[in-house]
Amino acid sequence: MRHSQAKRCSVRIINKGGQATIEIIDDGRGGLPQPGSGLRGLEERVRERGGTLTAEPLPHEGFRLRVILPLREALAPVDTVSA
Repeated sequence: MRHSQAKRCSVRIINKGGQATIEIIDDGRGGLPQPGSGLRGLEERVRERGGTLTAEPLPHEGFRLRVILPLREALAPVDTVSA
């Protein structure tokens, strides 16, 4: 919101079909991922985990950032040593 000069922002998190989707929509102006930008670094980290990042202006006003990540099966709890 700081860089986009947005006044409002909504965040939606969805866990469905073995993947997590995080969508952030604001009423500001955004940019496309550029080398050296925070969006570019985020995109690289998401891709390393097998996900996708979409950053785009909306048709009328605002900006949408969407990250989709595959979810791994939960690890079994680690047994603790009893004292």
